[in-house]
Amino acid sequence: METLDNLEQAVNLFYKSQSTDQAQLNEYLTIQQKSQLAWQWSWEFLDFSRTIEVQFFGATTLHMKIQKNFLEVPESMRQELKEKLLQKIIEFGSGTKLVLNRLSMCLSAFIVHMLKEWPSAINDVIDMFLNRQLPNITQQTQQWILFDVLSSIPEEACNIITVQRAQVKQEVYKNSTVVLKTLEQFINTKCEKHQLEDEDIIALQNVAKCCQNWFKNGLIVLDGCQEITTQLLKLVSKIYWSILETDGCLSPDESELTETCLKALSSMMAQPDAYKYSNSALTLMRMFLESLSPIVKNEWKIDNLNEDIAFCIYSLFIASIECHSRTILAGIYAESVEHHEIYARFVNEILLCTDKPGNYPVEESCSTLAMGFWFLLQDEILSYDNPLERQKCLEAIQPVYAHLVKILVRKSQLPDEDNIGKWNSDDLETFRCYRQDIADTLLCCFDVLHVQILKILSEILDQGIAAIQIDTKNWPILEAAIHGFCAISQQIESVEYEEIVKLMRVLNEIPYESINEKLLGTALETMGSYSEWVNDNPKYLMSAIQLLVKGLDSSMASQATLGLKDLTSDCQPDQMMPLAEPLLEACQRSLLKGHMANSESIRLMYSIGNIMSVVSSEKIPIYLDNIISPCFTELQMHAEQKNTNDSARIRVMFCLNMISTLFSSLNTNKCKNEKKRIQPVMSSEHQQPQPILMILQKTMPIFKQICDLYINDVQVIEILCKAIQQALSNLMDDIKPILNDICSLIVSIFQIKCVPAVNDIGGLCILMFYGDELYKESMKQLLLQIVVYNFRVFEQTPLNKFSDISDLVESFYALNTKIVKKIPGAYTSENMDFIKMMNYALKGVTLPETGAIKKSASFIATFVKESRNHINMTNTVLLKGEDIIKTSLMCIAGAIPRVNVDVFGDIFISLNTKYPSEFIIWMKILETPNFPTTYINPEEKINFMRSIIREKVNKRLIQDQIKRFAAKCRGVIEDHM
Repeated sequence: METLDNLEQAVNLFYKSQSTDQAQLNEYLTIQQKSQLAWQWSWEFLDFSRTIEVQFFGATTLHMKIQKNFLEVPESMRQELKEKLLQKIIEFGSGTKLVLNRLSMCLSAFIVHMLKEWPSAINDVIDMFLNRQLPNITQQTQQWILFDVLSSIPEEACNIITVQRAQVKQEVYKNSTVVLKTLEQFINTKCEKHQLEDEDIIALQNVAKCCQNWFKNGLIVLDGCQEITTQLLKLVSKIYWSILETDGCLSPDESELTETCLKALSSMMAQPDAYKYSNSALTLMRMFLESLSPIVKNEWKIDNLNEDIAFCIYSLFIASIECHSRTILAGIYAESVEHHEIYARFVNEILLCTDKPGNYPVEESCSTLAMGFWFLLQDEILSYDNPLERQKCLEAIQPVYAHLVKILVRKSQLPDEDNIGKWNSDDLETFRCYRQDIADTLLCCFDVLHVQILKILSEILDQGIAAIQIDTKNWPILEAAIHGFCAISQQIESVEYEEIVKLMRVLNEIPYESINEKLLGTALETMGSYSEWVNDNPKYLMSAIQLLVKGLDSSMASQATLGLKDLTSDCQPDQMMPLAEPLLEACQRSLLKGHMANSESIRLMYSIGNIMSVVSSEKIPIYLDNIISPCFTELQMHAEQKNTNDSARIRVMFCLNMISTLFSSLNTNKCKNEKKRIQPVMSSEHQQPQPILMILQKTMPIFKQICDLYINDVQVIEILCKAIQQALSNLMDDIKPILNDICSLIVSIFQIKCVPAVNDIGGLCILMFYGDELYKESMKQLLLQIVVYNFRVFEQTPLNKFSDISDLVESFYALNTKIVKKIPGAYTSENMDFIKMMNYALKGVTLPETGAIKKSASFIATFVKESRNHINMTNTVLLKGEDIIKTSLMCIAGAIPRVNVDVFGDIFISLNTKYPSEFIIWMKILETPNFPTTYINPEEKINFMRSIIREKVNKRLIQDQIKRFAAKCRGVIEDHM
């Protein structure tokens, strides 16, 4: 071992060095801490002659040794260890609290390990620090030490990493009564004082933290919590009501104390076994209401001084209901008057929390807490099996939800021009998320109220209209009402409700020019959200389009393009036909103005494709020439000038995205079914070719030039590939005339750069056209080229650098999984090296990237399932089967993140099903000593092997076994163990 001076110097350097040096020093110090000699030098570091950093490191090391390596201490030395610990704690009682805290944790860890041999440990420590006067330590310090020690005991019990953890926790639980009694008496003594001093507040903070830790670790039965609850509530009340005699505002220390008390009570209600004690839970919740409701009532105002305590009280109310939902909600129909009253009072408190005065988040912070409760209440009632009981409860809560709708709409109002100055960007983003929560909650309200919610929203809409007629600055009221309609749109049936008809009329009549632009934005979003309803009620299509077109030329173009995209996608072609040409011209004018952002123009192109699909075939080329030809002209210019600077690159990507988006939506075949009702469809020999095909036939050379120019720019190549992929997916068989050109482009890209996007479109071509005898051979050749070029990249990549190409591995094996599954005949003996393909798949499952692991594992499993039908594939599995098992076991044991190990379930099942006798032999690799890790013993390996071999169908059971095995192999002790 290094000399003590060198180690001390390293510690001092560690706490003063930069991050790069710290990493090296941390590795060195960790090795020293694991040494047996650490038991010696940790005591030597606990000396006042050394720096605080060294003292702290010594105490931390001693804690780690007691916590993790206690068995290294001989039984004969444990009494001496206890005495030395107590001596050091007394010695450091006058020192820094940082070191004293670590020494207290040392004593806690020691107690946890020694409870069987020293059953009176907790009693003895309480007596020592609470009832005696120790030398050179103040009474306050003794109390601080005691509650610090008691506070750490539950955590230390939960940190035991051996299988005895459950037994240790049980031993600790036996002492919970005496601990609670001590805490109760201490709080009660302090509360009897007329006024709490600063030192009392600090001591009580430690007591409250101690309570929280014992509750948080699930060591207290709810039946025995009434007295500690009384004391904690009494303490909160004493602190709160006493401040009203002064300035009415809690100090930071007082606020922290009340918050810790309330969090302790929340932890108490949330203990894992608490649900078993429903009567006690009701009693405790009644106590909460009686003690805390007056406090939140006093804070229920704008500019209240103690928002934090209101937040914590409401959090406690909500946590109590969430943890005991069945118990409290049974009060809806309970015969007990008291039970029903508790339910009613709790619901009222949560309603008041939702309706907390002020704007969230700048004036209040509580209302967001309540959103989840309204889902819980609704779900609980709708889950009742008895339909009469369910209906009775729904009727009981409908008035509550009706009132809730009005509150939510009011709380969702945007800040007006006079108040927006108080909001910063973080506030606005928080409010945006809050509005989405409100929208989701309104959707929940719909499930309770159904069409009744339309009447409520319609009334608020009328109020909003009246408000802007008085003063246009009142627009937030109207905007919130429209937002409410928008929130429930997905639940609205095709019925022509009078409230929705009124909404459509109002949206078109609002004088947007004289009102804040945000009102128009919400109106456009709402119109788009009702696109399916408009489809079912086409008489309103014209007015919907008029509003959305108006939005295209405004600052709210983003919402307009989104709305138009929804409308053109959802409405039937025969409804759109009469309006198509004027709408196309309006879209074209908006594009030419150049005021829209690139993303808005790209989105608008999707609508243009949808609209153009219903225009007569003679006019489509004219519109294409006006709208999309400029993009190709610009691409041609950049290609000829070989211009790759940043501005040119941005424009190239923009043009490619415009083309890609058009390709995804322009398809004249999509409306043939509708045209049959209007006019006969032309026979195939007279049918016009698809517009996208006509475009591609003319522009493939431009795509090739762009590929050559930007071959090393993955982002540009991906966008170009996406355009071709959209054309393939959209046109299907109609793309055959240029299929060979597309394949040539794919191969030309592969020859220079192998990128995932090219794998994707190559695979799509193969899957779509391999079944066509005319193209079968060319698809085989394309697959061969894909495999060859991917293998070339794999071969050129060092094994330790495969993570750099994990996206390529992922796309390659995603493609091959589909081919093995759907068209295994595409693999022929002449063109496929299955051994190499399997080797790289095995490499893929060892990478840290989730995508590569999943796709590689899926390929292996699918390959094995299909292999029995093809002799070359069968031979591959027989040759590589043992490697597959060995690699899988190594990955499960620790080579990859534990969260991904369940993917090997499919591999085991496929091997066990298709190669049962060989699988048994391959699994015997587990008999190798210390394989896959030293953490797992031979008996556990045999049990795992038997369970895996026995199960051939149930993937879930296999995955459970794998997860347990992975935990054991990694030295992780799971809770169920």
